[in-house]
Amino acid sequence: MFEKILVAVDGSGHGANAVRCAADMARMSGGTLHLLAVDGCRPFKGPLAELAQLEDLSRSEIFERVLESARAMAALPADAKIEQTVRTGDPADEILAEANKIKADVIVVGRRGLGAYSELLLGSISRKIVHLAQVPVMVVQA
Repeated sequence: MFEKILVAVDGSGHGANAVRCAADMARMSGGTLHLLAVDGCRPFKGPLAELAQLEDLSRSEIFERVLESARAMAALPADAKIEQTVRTGDPADEILAEANKIKADVIVVGRRGLGAYSELLLGSISRKIVHLAQVPVMVVQA
């Protein structure tokens, strides 16, 4: 089955669904869950913007919190194998690079669901990963 499961987390509900799915895969296979947060260096929106403002946190502290939240959400046993990484850059490129680096067996990502027209104009992280990944990709719907 899957020994190395890479899941991209971003603090969103879509990312949370991906974490739950990847955690289930890790639980069933006994594999290692690799949590990856990518700082795309864009302004924060929604809950991350509120967190940054309320608690006056640096970008790195916010992404560490995102990873800790994802780890808790995974609800894996204490002896489960979980790795956490924060990278900076284009999210799709960094997810693909991390997958190659750790030799992931599968990549799990959430999908925001922009719709075909908006996705075509704006691009899509999940779409780019699906097209360029060298391993299977699971796209988890909202």
